[in-house]
Amino acid sequence: MKRMRTIPAAVLILFGACALMTACGKTPAQQAQAASEPTAAAQTAGEADQTAAESTPADTPGPTETAAPVPSQPEETAEEAESDGAGVLNFTVVLHLEGWDDGEKEASFRRHAELLRGYADLFEQYGAKMTLESKEIIEGCLNWDDNVLLEMQQRGHAVGIHADAGGSDDATVRSIAETLTEMKANLALLGIDASFASGVASKADWVTACERAGIDTVSCMVCYGLWSLKPALRPAEFRPYKNPADGHGAYPFDLADRVSPWRAKDGASWILDDPTGALVILPTGLSLNNAVEELSGESGAGRTEFTQDDIEAWAEALPQAIAATDSGSVNTFYAVWSFGNAVDTDLLAEWLELVDGYVRQGSVRWSTVPEMAALYRASLTD
Repeated sequence: MKRMRTIPAAVLILFGACALMTACGKTPAQQAQAASEPTAAAQTAGEADQTAAESTPADTPGPTETAAPVPSQPEETAEEAESDGAGVLNFTVVLHLEGWDDGEKEASFRRHAELLRGYADLFEQYGAKMTLESKEIIEGCLNWDDNVLLEMQQRGHAVGIHADAGGSDDATVRSIAETLTEMKANLALLGIDASFASGVASKADWVTACERAGIDTVSCMVCYGLWSLKPALRPAEFRPYKNPADGHGAYPFDLADRVSPWRAKDGASWILDDPTGALVILPTGLSLNNAVEELSGESGAGRTEFTQDDIEAWAEALPQAIAATDSGSVNTFYAVWSFGNAVDTDLLAEWLELVDGYVRQGSVRWSTVPEMAALYRASLTD
């Protein structure tokens, strides 16, 4: 399902009967709720230039607030036809290189560098491209004189940032931007110009923070990031997540809505595609080693073992993602992998064989996150 571009406020008011639809493809909200949506949309268009204050997080509703939540996506307009299922799915594996002491423990870093090279060897046998979103391993490369990240980039994979910034209640635009800027600077010492990030979900205006830090693309957005929205724009599925781990479920909620990138102007309206937005959002894909749990509604922040059941879950999910593509659009999807403990390489090879079957059919193409973003931006000028 395509995401509707921002429409002038006057038009939204004139056609107030056009309700927003959920990211899960549910029916529009009931009449009383839908009646309030044009006002929220008009505010989004009229107030898009306003951003959160640098020194404070975005406002969040108190316990007594009753702002009606709206579904996750605007309803499709007549000019936007249903997806034809005939598009090419640009695909990668996003590895989150975080949660380990690689900057402080040389043995840990050496082990992870060895694993990373081994996985790269296997992936390259299939022409597969990894997207590495890094954290502690950056410091490890600097401290232990082994630039495995630059090596991965030179081998055709991509290197960006997993910030883990913005999850605390006192996070601000400034604090998120400073974290991202520092991580970009450290990667620059390794010869890497990072322009994309994950781990930025926040109550504060994380979109503006990314732009100020020179980040032009975000991936792996989770539900905790819905906090930054204006209350009237929060989808019906939103709940007051206590922290990023509590709100670690993927957004958009429905698998079929995760193949269409969009542009975000600010944190207050980021679920709406805005032609003036500078930040490209590549919607969350599906966990590699947590696929079964995620598809059954048990998704969480914990790492689970990659098993045969996950491969079977992917065998069901990939055709669904491909069916949601459109031949006239740039379509993206990716596997999310929390890297650390070793996985069974025979199982990993079996999973790569599964994906390779669709590659050979022409319905899937390996592309890194920055390559996907570049394709999407180019499509906007065609």
